Amino acid sequence: MLHRRSIARLGALLVLAAGCRTSRAYDRANDPGGRPLSPTTTGSLIVTGRALSADPSRTVLDVIRHAMPQLRIAGWTQYTRCPLVELRGKDSVEGNNDPDVYVDGTRTSDTCPLIQIQAVQTERIEVYPLGLTSRPGYPSSGHGLILIFLARADTATDTSAHGQR
Repeated sequence: MLHRRSIARLGALLVLAAGCRTSRAYDRANDPGGRPLSPTTTGSLIVTGRALSADPSRTVLDVIRHAMPQLRIAGWTQYTRCPLVELRGKDSVEGNNDPDVYVDGTRTSDTCPLIQIQAVQTERIEVYPLGLTSRPGYPSSGHGLILIFLARADTATDTSAHGQR
C-alpha cells in the first residue's frame, strides 16, 4: 500500500514537471523597455569610446567609479598609496579584498595602475565584479576582475606619414 502511494506521487510529480517544460527559449522582448538587459545589470561593465576620452584628466579609477557607483574605495595602502578597492563589499575582516587587475593581459601586483593610467590612454576597460570572464587567459577571482586594454599607436590612422616620400 505504501509502495503504491509513493509511485502515485512520483507519477504526479513527473506529469507536473512535463507540463512546465517549454520548447522555446526565453524571449527577451518582454523585458522592461523591450530590450535585453545591459551588461551592468548582469554584473559586468565594459567602458569604451567617448566615456574614456570625455575628460583627459580622469584616471581609470575615475571612469570606473563614474560608471559603477557601488564601487567602494576602502582606503589607501600605507607606502605605495594604492587604492583599496571593493567591488562587492568586504568579505574578510583582515586581508586583501582588492580585485585582480590586468593591464594588456599582464596581472599587476596591486591596484596602483587604476590611478596611474589615464583613461584617454586606454582603448577598453572591463570590470567583472563576480570575478568571472569568458575571455581566455584570465583565471577567476573571488574579489573581482578589472581588465585594462591600452590604446595602441598602430591602431590609429596616422595621416602625417601618408603620401609623403
